[in-house]
Amino acid sequence: MDTEQVWQSWLEDERLDSFLLRELEALTREAKHEELQERFSRDLEFGTGGMRAKLGVGINRMNVHTVRLATYGVVKWLMEKHPDKRKLAIGYDGRHQSREFAEAVAQVAAAFDVEVILYRHPRPTPFLSFAVRHLQCGAGVMVTASHNPPEYNGYKVYGADGGQILSEDADTIVRLMQEETDVFAVPFVSTEDPQFRKMVTETDDAIEEAYYREITSLYSLASDEEKSSLKVVYTPLHGTGAEVVPEALHRAGFAEVLTVPEQMRLDPNFRFTRSPNPEEESAYDLAVKVALDAKADVIFATDPDTDRVGVMTRNHHGEYVLLTGNEVGALALDFYLEMLQKRGSLPENGRVVTTIVTSNFGEEVAKPFGVVTERVLTGFKYIGDRIHTYEEEGNAQFVFGYEESVGYLALPFVRDKDAVQATVLLASMAANRKQRYGDLVAARDALFEKYGYFRDQLLGFTFAGQSGLMQMQQFMSELHATPIEIGELPLVAVEDYLTLTRRDVTSGEQTTLTLPEADVVKYFYQGGSWLAVRPSGTEPKLKVYLGAKGADWQDAEHALKALHQAFSSRIAPYLKGDA
Repeated sequence: MDTEQVWQSWLEDERLDSFLLRELEALTREAKHEELQERFSRDLEFGTGGMRAKLGVGINRMNVHTVRLATYGVVKWLMEKHPDKRKLAIGYDGRHQSREFAEAVAQVAAAFDVEVILYRHPRPTPFLSFAVRHLQCGAGVMVTASHNPPEYNGYKVYGADGGQILSEDADTIVRLMQEETDVFAVPFVSTEDPQFRKMVTETDDAIEEAYYREITSLYSLASDEEKSSLKVVYTPLHGTGAEVVPEALHRAGFAEVLTVPEQMRLDPNFRFTRSPNPEEESAYDLAVKVALDAKADVIFATDPDTDRVGVMTRNHHGEYVLLTGNEVGALALDFYLEMLQKRGSLPENGRVVTTIVTSNFGEEVAKPFGVVTERVLTGFKYIGDRIHTYEEEGNAQFVFGYEESVGYLALPFVRDKDAVQATVLLASMAANRKQRYGDLVAARDALFEKYGYFRDQLLGFTFAGQSGLMQMQQFMSELHATPIEIGELPLVAVEDYLTLTRRDVTSGEQTTLTLPEADVVKYFYQGGSWLAVRPSGTEPKLKVYLGAKGADWQDAEHALKALHQAFSSRIAPYLKGDA
């Protein structure tokens, strides 16, 4: 069936949702053929990250029909994998149609006699991970698109361990989805059906109280005196953290927590922020105004589904400085490992888990504590999987996990990054380090003096459309074949995650990498600097990670500029279309 036949079949099918029908009629009436082609030329991709796409009618869009089809595969997989755990937890954020999609998931599960626990209100992604484990579910689904623009939504699947599924389970779900060739024929029951009321239960306050009980060990990381001296500004950026993060901070003993009024309301359009991404400085515009008026010590911003948290800190000049995820990770590790050591609860076989695109800064900080750092592919699902493996094998103990993209986890009762517990930990760190150093910039600089100066930067290059995708693939093939040479930073090693090999440039020795295959290439340069490149898993974008190390700030900054210039020169022909 060609693309036009596909949208015509949708147009003529009486089972098409009435809202989507009106949208499709408008597109055909206005002869939006290019738009229709893009929406109906291919199925919405389901991978290890689940699905994420623009909302709207079409097989390549997030809508009630594609959500039901995905759920068909998830429910079939759940019944195959955990016949004794036919229970599904469902969470959702505050985006457009998130509640409707969550109910659509529940409708399909109920049709297959699968018990459903559905969150009553929009809640953070880590709460869904917690619910899966706490309620002994066989799986979980979270409806969210994290910090994507307002026109997007998404669908993430969690296994019985509370972690996001990996490729083997995702492949099984796709295979099972393909068994149903008619997207409109997926069985479901209406929310008014007795079967729905029988199988679906909404959460109550007890599950949130259970979550708060799990994080009480973090409440005593800082002293009462340290906490009383800290003034915090918090913003959820219109997301699900508005109620739960201030509650967690107050329970932990932080009395002075100011919020950004305009951004406390759940808003799927994110109208009072230039960016709902806490990695970006523009997300803090309103928070900085509140902080300046109050002379606050630190600003915390969580993304819309509250799994990531960014940190801005006041320096001794009274300016607010955005710390990178790598810097916060190193600061958090230095503080948390120190506190565990003082408590006598730092394990001898402790492990920090981070990713191959995360700075070496945190790894250097962990070494004196006798804690080994392990690296996994990008994506917190791989960190969650290592926690599961440690528990299964019993030869190591998880202590801390983090990504450079401001995702952190200390207590593994959750198996995903968790901005709620992370904010409590980071507030405790800020309070303690304020007493010791004055502010977090000074605390970071003290670590630089001890371990070397680290600078990092993330670059993003968008390749739109099918031709753009082909250009990006061509560029990646070139990078796998020919490394980026930098005169002043001699190349020392190359890691290629497609061939799973590491090559020492000087000796020519080649070793095998033990991580799963991925389209990632990483170059290591003399002095500790590095550069890694990978296509994004959720957007038509190339992500480039720069990590520089120097003897002082200027030296590190010089190395960072050299990395930036070398990569910019290499990609320039592809951006101009001259490749």
